[in-house]
Amino acid sequence: MAVSEKKKASNAKWDKENMTVLGCKVSKKKAEQFRQYAKEHGNSVHKQLLEYVDQCVGTEEEPPAGEVQ
Repeated sequence: MAVSEKKKASNAKWDKENMTVLGCKVSKKKAEQFRQYAKEHGNSVHKQLLEYVDQCVGTEEEPPAGEVQ
């Protein structure tokens, strides 16, 4: 089922108010090693990084009802 334009706009507004992007530059070799590490642990790079952030600062807050991560 396709997501409506209204729902997309609502999600984008919530993200803008509540989310941010963390980033860092790493060598291509390290990036590939990390991708492989995540894959071996059954995770995407995104999920692997989120788990590490949660370990460092605590568990993630629950998104409001109806929000999809």
